Amino acid sequence: MDIESLEKEFRKKVCDEIEIIGEGKDRFVVATPFTFEDGDNLNTILKKNGSGWYFTDEGHTFMHLSYDDVDFERGKRKEIIDSILKTHYLENDNGELKCPVEDNYFGDAFYTFIQGLIKVTDIAFTRRERVLTL
Repeated sequence: MDIESLEKEFRKKVCDEIEIIGEGKDRFVVATPFTFEDGDNLNTILKKNGSGWYFTDEGHTFMHLSYDDVDFERGKRKEIIDSILKTHYLENDNGELKCPVEDNYFGDAFYTFIQGLIKVTDIAFTRRERVLTL
């Protein structure tokens, strides 16, 4: 895998402020300017899975949402999150959000992954009254 080519593709698809940092075998941190409301960065990791690749948050997004005491595991919020995951081709693997890279479309998968994470984090701003009316 050519890191410079991947960075270029990610920057073209998402934004110029992206850096890829190798951490161990077949694990890369994708540093982005995207943050939660409190300023913590979204956790974006690219990992190899057998012969393919996927993006993961390593469980960070749901962990971060749990700090806000938001119940996102049942009811309307869960329905909204499940819809977001389906729309953005994300899998919830026991709290770890994953997005496969298909046909070496790394930039497209990364863009979809980031969009999905941001929409999931927005669930913290959905007021109880609003969720009850959905």
